[in-house]
Amino acid sequence: MGEKKADGRVQQLLANERTFLAWIRTSIAIIGIGFLAASLHFTRSVGERADDKIIVFISFTSLLFGLLTMAGGAVQFFRTRKKIMSFEVPSSTWIVLFLIVIVLMIIALIIVYFVIQINWLS
Repeated sequence: MGEKKADGRVQQLLANERTFLAWIRTSIAIIGIGFLAASLHFTRSVGERADDKIIVFISFTSLLFGLLTMAGGAVQFFRTRKKIMSFEVPSSTWIVLFLIVIVLMIIALIIVYFVIQINWLS
């Protein structure tokens, strides 16, 4: 049997797969933040206050952005794989910027939620 010599693309392809799995973990974490915030809110308070609507909005926003992150990671995976196979150097600037904006928005929503909570307690 003849052995085939692997070129440097094998390591790059494997690294691309690990990066895709990291995007999946990140998207699950984003979704989890929304559900955690909703869970903490609804286990300790009851009522139809404005903060109930805000926390539901945070939860659904986290779910949406988590799914978008997952889809963006998949697009990036296939785009990078194609570039690796054609010996090009891929760049992931757009998806990193997208993720930074998403995380900052979720943090801002959670801060708004806590500000409203403090005002309700006063």
